[in-house]
Amino acid sequence: MKGKEINEDIYDQLIRFDYHRKANFVYETYESVDFKDLNKETRQVINTFPVKVFGSSIDLMSIELDGEQQFHILFIGGKNYLVDTQGYDYPRYIIELKNLEFDDDLIERMEGLIRIADDQIFNAVVKSLVLELREEDFSQEDILNFLQYKLDMAIEGASK
Repeated sequence: MKGKEINEDIYDQLIRFDYHRKANFVYETYESVDFKDLNKETRQVINTFPVKVFGSSIDLMSIELDGEQQFHILFIGGKNYLVDTQGYDYPRYIIELKNLEFDDDLIERMEGLIRIADDQIFNAVVKSLVLELREEDFSQEDILNFLQYKLDMAIEGASK
């Protein structure tokens, strides 16, 4: 498994949630876990999982994930979902993760590293792209997926 090593107790908790297996759409998932009900250590570990954003009509079986990274967070249709790939490259097990809150210290630390000029350039580029794509009649879902793809590629490029 990629990323930070998870201690055995937290790992056992994560794999024992009442996941839905091989759902095609998020509306097929009925179970949920409340982030606020989890202990602090589990919440901290969940905050380290990669996050991907998709529109509400995405077919879950069409999502390609890195199977070496066992757990992911998917933001779909305004809701968060915890995914356990069990080594596969798609969301094999999924459960809604209610009340997910990202670690404020992490967000503040990242915001503090962004120079004002970089932030303004980033926002201007994204705004320009969104406006152009909307003019070409692309849906909000398509725009979000495209921007997520571009971010993934940029992050992958920065990792090399």
